[in-house]
Amino acid sequence: MTGKYSRFGVRQRVVSFSTCALLVALAAAGSALGQQSQDVKPMVNKSPFTTEQLAVYRAVLTIWSQGEKAAINLSVQTDPVNPSDDSFDKTCLKGLILEKAPVAEVHRFRDEDLAQLGSAKLRLVDPELQAKEVRENDPGNAIRRGQPVDDAVNNGFAHGLLTLGEIQFDQSRTHAVVSFGFWCGMLCGNGTTLLMEKREGKWIQKKQCGGWMS
Repeated sequence: MTGKYSRFGVRQRVVSFSTCALLVALAAAGSALGQQSQDVKPMVNKSPFTTEQLAVYRAVLTIWSQGEKAAINLSVQTDPVNPSDDSFDKTCLKGLILEKAPVAEVHRFRDEDLAQLGSAKLRLVDPELQAKEVRENDPGNAIRRGQPVDDAVNNGFAHGLLTLGEIQFDQSRTHAVVSFGFWCGMLCGNGTTLLMEKREGKWIQKKQCGGWMS
């Protein structure tokens, strides 16, 4: 049985979950990634986000949500810059000189940031606690139990976790590179890195620099 759903303009398939080899491989990959994240704990920068950073994040959230009214579970903590991200097309940065950013540093959103992020449906969540909800509401498990694909996917999205990455500005502060990742189950998720540009005081998407899908 298959179904399709979209987020940020990416169409995905909920494929058959009877292929044991695929499930085992994905589980192993997820375990390895989890182990890596436990091995390296990024440092939390306690400084609040700047107005410019929040403006970039607001633009990214608007692009990602595409005007949908569903609640968004946003990780209270950003992801650090990952220089070895193979999904990122570095040709996007041609002609730009980025400011240096610490590779093991993250920030935390505050409740008072929500108004500037622009979504009334935005909810800050602990990523570890939300990960438990994601696993409990994995669309793949629900489909195997006989739940209709659309219902399983909608429920998975409702419990999904959106994580925003640290922002890197260029030296002119007219361009910004920022990633996001959305996870809603073993075979449910997507992410990408965006090159944003400031035009007439507003941040807009200039390029989509690669991405991943599960």
